[in-house]
Amino acid sequence: MPEATHGVLVTCDVPVKQFLLKLDNDRAPDRFIVAKLDETHLFIHAWAVDMIKDQLERLFAENQYESLT
Repeated sequence: MPEATHGVLVTCDVPVKQFLLKLDNDRAPDRFIVAKLDETHLFIHAWAVDMIKDQLERLFAENQYESLT
């Protein structure tokens, strides 16, 4: 019998997908990835969207170049 899951389709580049896979792996009991569809698409639980946005904002802030002058 087919099962339906409420979720969100995420389209991203490969580095962001790898970050999300690691983040999902680190949250072992509360994984948010439902399915890995291809190199640039993931299907995730809807409850994880805000958490993922926060984690990505933090990652991008840490990796942003700031001139010393």
